[in-house]
Amino acid sequence: MRGGKRAGAGRKSVGNKQVKVVIDERTIEMLNDEFCGKSQSEKVRNCIKYGLCNKKGLRVATVFSGIGAIEHALSRMKINHEIIFASDNGGVNIFEKKINYNFRSIEIEIGLLKDIISDILTYNNDEYLLVLNSRIQAIENKYGNMKLESEKLHINNIIIEKVNQTFLELDEKLRNKALKSIDGEIVDISDYFILVMELRKLIKSRQDLLNLKEELDKIQKDKSFRVIVRNLKEVTKLLSQLHETIGTIEVTNHIVNIDNPREKKKYVDDLYKKYNKSNHVKKMYFDNYDIDEEHFHWNVCFLDGKEYKGKIDLYVGGSPCQSFSIVGKRGGFKDTRGTLFYEYVRILKEVEPRFFIYENVKGVMNHDGGKTWDTMKNTFEETGYFFNEKPYILNSKDFGIPQNRERMFVVGFKNKEDYERFEEPKKFKLITTMKNYLEDSVDSKYYLPEKGIKFVTDQKNINKRYTQINGDVALCQKANQQFNWHGDFIENYTKEELGRMAKIDEKYFLSEKVKNYVLDDVFYMNNKENEELIDLDIARPLTATMHKMHRAGVDNYISYGKELEVKDRRIRKLTPRECFRLMGFCDSFKLSVSDTQLYKQAGNSIVVDVLIAIMNELIKLY
Repeated sequence: MRGGKRAGAGRKSVGNKQVKVVIDERTIEMLNDEFCGKSQSEKVRNCIKYGLCNKKGLRVATVFSGIGAIEHALSRMKINHEIIFASDNGGVNIFEKKINYNFRSIEIEIGLLKDIISDILTYNNDEYLLVLNSRIQAIENKYGNMKLESEKLHINNIIIEKVNQTFLELDEKLRNKALKSIDGEIVDISDYFILVMELRKLIKSRQDLLNLKEELDKIQKDKSFRVIVRNLKEVTKLLSQLHETIGTIEVTNHIVNIDNPREKKKYVDDLYKKYNKSNHVKKMYFDNYDIDEEHFHWNVCFLDGKEYKGKIDLYVGGSPCQSFSIVGKRGGFKDTRGTLFYEYVRILKEVEPRFFIYENVKGVMNHDGGKTWDTMKNTFEETGYFFNEKPYILNSKDFGIPQNRERMFVVGFKNKEDYERFEEPKKFKLITTMKNYLEDSVDSKYYLPEKGIKFVTDQKNINKRYTQINGDVALCQKANQQFNWHGDFIENYTKEELGRMAKIDEKYFLSEKVKNYVLDDVFYMNNKENEELIDLDIARPLTATMHKMHRAGVDNYISYGKELEVKDRRIRKLTPRECFRLMGFCDSFKLSVSDTQLYKQAGNSIVVDVLIAIMNELIKLY
């Protein structure tokens, strides 16, 4: 128990469930109808009561703000605070360039980038020019080696034969559509690689071309073919990232000559103006928090922290984690997203806050044999701040949230006294399971479609005797009752449970194909002996890509019909609201964008309850 203090036994409402708890007061804060705290610790109350946080409250700044985890944490703790600035581009990249992965497209881009680099000005920084030249040279060497490998691929003759054979079976319209994917004509073997992928999609529903489709599928599944295609795509990604780096340098070169902060921000905002509706993160942020447009920044690289010097108490951020995550490519500092770490530190030095919190994936610690963390640690040391040189590895399940999500946290202090007094966040026993956070918990043996369930359980239809559930005497049988959902229905649980199930949208249930994949422990990539595949007590880590169904098998799934064999159950994924609950966000938090965007935003966020645990210790320093 945290602090050894017990609040005694009692019953606490969690959704529609009653959970018996014997826990401390801080833990009880989390377990209310909205899964968030309604009270605060004595330290927080004193901070507000005696004005220790300053007149307007704790002054907070965030970069890579996402949906505002620290902002929500402070709100849950009822700590008076003011958001001084926030920054997040919501995944919008104005410098990104889409490049086809055939030979000529890659070679054109390599030549173009060489010319741009030779002309670019970087504050007369010869070292940076050397870095850019080194990057383009490395890409060119990587491409040259892959080109040689791809021209010797053992199935090249089969690829050419099957693509040409498929072309003969297509009408002119479909042929032209396929050729459009390679800029109109076949020049070399790399064009055939692209056509394999494109033709598979074009003839997907053609029963008369089923044999050709199967042959193209075999090619696509060939390991050597997949490796070459993946590597060619990787080269185009590296070229696009270099375009992004150069584009950022050019804008930075321009705005450095603008003295007025408002004019500087207007110049940057105008670059992103046409993308405003594409920044779904910004929309969610403004729908939930009080911040002026003037202090929301699109690109951290163009944010001038000197404007906010001396105005920040707490600075929070976590540069994009995909570069270091075991789920991603682990590109590290070679990936543009990885280099954003330096922007986080640049702003730290410019704004000079009293405290900072930096978050990233645990994989940072062992990336590149530990060299990545050594570099980051040395960079933090150069700021003059005191910080935990061995980052805290904090798991959500140790702080009241049933999700197995380990993240590294660095907490920094401007003053040595604060550093010496700060204590590592206190862990406490987990008393809830994932099912306590579900919008619905229903077991079912036989299932109607969503529309049918709602009809059968509608009280007016029951009153009119159109339907009944578990009746003692059957209703009058009708010839068409199986089509219009009139008649008798049998289930093994209460009418209330069945009604709750009807509230879950059909789109959240898995198809038979995906369900079979999820339950196949042969293909389940992380399966361990005796490990449950569905209905977990502690959720697997939520990811930004959980909206993509091809990730089935490494996500969190809920089943219905517990008395049935697992293969016969209905299985669904988590709804966005459930994902947000498992990230520590209250039900009062507005979800105002599409499901796809919501899944991304939840997976990219920091768990609110972990930040609360850190803040519980930081607030003691006031």
